[in-house]
Amino acid sequence: MKSFLLSIFLSFSLFTSAQNQTDKTQIEVTLNNYIDGFYQGDTLKLKAALKPRLYKFGYLKDKETGTYKYYQDLPYDKALTLAQRIKEQGMTRTETEMRGVKVLEIANHIASARVTGAWGLDYILLSKDNGKWMIEQVIWEGPFLKEYIEEKTTTYYLIRHAEKDRSDKTNRNPHLTEKGLKRADNWSNVLKDVKFDAIYSTDYNRTKETALPTAKANNLEIKLYDPRKMASKEFLANTKGKNVLVVGHSNTTPMFVNALLSEKKYDMIADNNNGNLYIVTITNNSKSSSVLVVN
Repeated sequence: MKSFLLSIFLSFSLFTSAQNQTDKTQIEVTLNNYIDGFYQGDTLKLKAALKPRLYKFGYLKDKETGTYKYYQDLPYDKALTLAQRIKEQGMTRTETEMRGVKVLEIANHIASARVTGAWGLDYILLSKDNGKWMIEQVIWEGPFLKEYIEEKTTTYYLIRHAEKDRSDKTNRNPHLTEKGLKRADNWSNVLKDVKFDAIYSTDYNRTKETALPTAKANNLEIKLYDPRKMASKEFLANTKGKNVLVVGHSNTTPMFVNALLSEKKYDMIADNNNGNLYIVTITNNSKSSSVLVVN
């Protein structure tokens, strides 16, 4: 009975953790659509991010007095008009420094977030309807200040290669089986809401074939890495502030996670388990991790 209850608890915990991660990813997509809507004058992205009952207003700092004064509200229709004007007047921009999104808290139906844009700092409230997170309310202050810029978050997604062909025990570099190829495709689907900046694999057929569908979905070339030089200073510098997928093996993947965390937290993956997904999040002041099982 205890074993049965424990099984239910673990299943529920994994589902909840996976759902929270999916919600977070969806909210980040909405927030980036919100930024791009104004930066690129893209009304379609704004419509994908904003609810028609949007209520947005803010405070602008007076250059002479240094005090903040109430600035006009910006309802849904005005937001779309502003985006259209930005595009028509050639005021679009590609911005990386004055750009940041951070999910603050996620409840069952509502969430809060922080956005940094060229106009300043936004605090945002979102709600979820029909499985989609959209922006309800925004309060902001401007103009932009360098102090708004937060340390960029780096997120690593680490998986083991999918099922390999074991028919020839002398073959040290086998390909994936049909089941393995299906799992590789499924990883691409599971991770479809993550916009990857880089995808790494060891130089083996089974790992490269596991990474390939996700690499194609993100229009990325697979970068090779040496599992004997995991989490090197060069690797950490090249991946800072990015979303990164790392494909490895039953022994190297948990070792890689441990190296990123600077602690021995995870043991080697069981030989019959190809479904672990390790997620490591690193900021300037903290490191955290979680592991999900995807079958």
